[in-house]
Amino acid sequence: MVSLSFAFNRHTLPFHTDFYAAGAHCHVSTNSADVLQSVSRWRTPNLAGFHSFEMEIIVDSRLDAAVKRPAYFRGSGHLVFGFLPPGSFVAYDLLRKHVRAVLSTEAARADSFWKSLLIPITIGILGTTVGVVPLHCACLERNGDGLLIAGDSGVGKSTLTAALTQRGLALIADDWTYFSKEQSTVVAHGLFSPIKLLPDAVQFFRELRELTPAISLNGELAYEVDPVRFAGSTVKNISRPSWIFFLERTSSRGCDFVPCPSRSTREFFEQNAERLPVELIDAKNLRTTVIQTLSTLPSWVLRTGESPQRTSEAIDHFILENKYATA
Repeated sequence: MVSLSFAFNRHTLPFHTDFYAAGAHCHVSTNSADVLQSVSRWRTPNLAGFHSFEMEIIVDSRLDAAVKRPAYFRGSGHLVFGFLPPGSFVAYDLLRKHVRAVLSTEAARADSFWKSLLIPITIGILGTTVGVVPLHCACLERNGDGLLIAGDSGVGKSTLTAALTQRGLALIADDWTYFSKEQSTVVAHGLFSPIKLLPDAVQFFRELRELTPAISLNGELAYEVDPVRFAGSTVKNISRPSWIFFLERTSSRGCDFVPCPSRSTREFFEQNAERLPVELIDAKNLRTTVIQTLSTLPSWVLRTGESPQRTSEAIDHFILENKYATA
């Protein structure tokens, strides 16, 4: 076993930058120009003032020789420690809103590492402590109106999301959407992450036959598809939700839309939210407020026995009919 030591201070971290992701503002200190380049996709001008959280990142080529292994995490109270391939280690302090990471040069330079691993995981772990609430649902937008697709794991949310992008809806987020509070409403944020589709989705999307599935972060074999290349869809990073659909699969043909009471909406998101340490009282209160606000939106249980394409068509028509009926 080889032990490596790293010192995080102003002498070892001479480079600085800021980036904005999913409603959170991060200040980065690093020893690597590769890190500055990799976070440039999330930079926006005029990010002066308050920082939601801070990251200190050391890049060391010795980690390129680390044994290849899947991602794993361990937590103790407000501290979370993780290994991310290739050869990288991350420590999160939720109470102090601080991240320290040691990356291999391969990870520091890989766009997929930042887009699919480090940034989504960081916002997912720190999010609620820095004003951004991660909730398990997809988010799309149709003509300026955001819609959320929620439901139990394995029900087909991602395949329905992919089908909706093929109908021209803009993608905000697949699987996890990040919400911030803005006065009396909430704003939904995405991270430009790919859509993850399980191998059986190939029966609905012939385009997947040209791709090769790979092991994803949770150990599943899956396709990770770029919605722009896959469906020619527009990808946005922000939207305001107007509708919520809770997807349920049924053996009966057809698509049925059943009104969902606000209590059920609130209970679903509360029960599916990640556990927070007891000391993070403000974070818990923020999540409760965001979920309460979402529960006031028009919501339906969508029971479908149809393909993702037919179900997406039914949603499209349902939104049009109801929008004009209430206009």
